[in-house]
Formats: sequence, structure tokens, C-alpha cells
Amino acid sequence: MRNKNQIFKNGSVWLKADFHLHTKADKEFKYEGEENDFIKDYIKQLRNNDVGIGIITNHNKFDLDEYKALRKKAQKESINLIPGVELSVNDGSNSIHCLITFEYESWIRNDDNFIEQFLNSAFEGVANRENENTRCNYSLSGLFKKLEEHRKAGRDLFIIMAHIEQKSGFCNELDGGRIKQIASDENFKRNVL
Repeated sequence: MRNKNQIFKNGSVWLKADFHLHTKADKEFKYEGEENDFIKDYIKQLRNNDVGIGIITNHNKFDLDEYKALRKKAQKESINLIPGVELSVNDGSNSIHCLITFEYESWIRNDDNFIEQFLNSAFEGVANRENENTRCNYSLSGLFKKLEEHRKAGRDLFIIMAHIEQKSGFCNELDGGRIKQIASDENFKRNVL
């Protein structure tokens, strides 16, 4: 993924990363400060915690305007914020949460927001999608197939399984045989870090 703030202009650099960030666009996130201070306060908190790379992964939602404002402020602080979503996949006993990270330049083009298009198709006919436990229409294998279609259309991404040993985590929700079956899927190998 491209980085315009030139963090790596002198070679390798150690960066602290947080790949599981929520914002006030997420129903589960609590912010008690002044509405107009949210962007400033959010980036200040990342800076105070030495986060150099972050992925915004709200539950089943992507707010483009909020993301753009956060990204702009983050770049001024040499923080790279990447768009993503924490998707509740229709698999396992409680659903499985996947952190999907999107390459901004290929998923947001001109007036086309392919992230929102992807989410709309994933939740077609499903009410209350912004609840963290609302399952999308895709199983894990269905999700990988759908994302491969986007990859073939030039939209890059990667997936990280969220909180794998907790509720809605990959290892917690599936048994050994099912995990082996999914892990042997070529699309899983290509997409999941």
C-alpha cells in the first residue's frame, strides 16, 4: 500500500501499528469529548501511544467522510491511517470477525466508493448491519470468493482475523477440522495474514 508521508524515505523504520481501531462512527465506540474536537483528540491519542500505522475497522461500516478527515489530520502527524472494516461473517456459532484492510487508491476512485458497494452487497436484505453481531450474507469461503472478484478488478486488500481466541474469533468459533479446511483454501492463503 502506498504511503505519501515518506516514513520510509531513509530505509527501514520501526513503527507501532494498531490494526483494530474503531471510531465514533461505530455504535460500540464511546467518545465523550466535544463533537468538533473528535478528529484532533483521536489523532492525539494515536500520537500519545506512538502509533505510526492504524487501520480504521468499524463494525460492518465504513464512513468515508470521517475516514478522510482522520487521514488528513493523521498525515500531518506522520501517521498512516488505512481504511478497513470489521466484518461479521456468517460462519461459526457466533459469527467470525474479520478485519478487512483496503488499499485506499484502488477502493476509493473519483466518486466511486467500492468499500461501501462491497458492504451493501454483503448486507443486502439484512437489517441493523451496524451492530457488531449482525452477520453478513457471506460465509468465510463466500467472502474470500467475493474479495477475489475485487482483487481481479484491481482492488487490493488483506484480511486479519480479529480476536481469534475470543468470542467471534476464528479459533474460538470453529473446530480443528473446519479450521484446517478453511486454512487450506487458496483464497484464504492469498488474503489472510
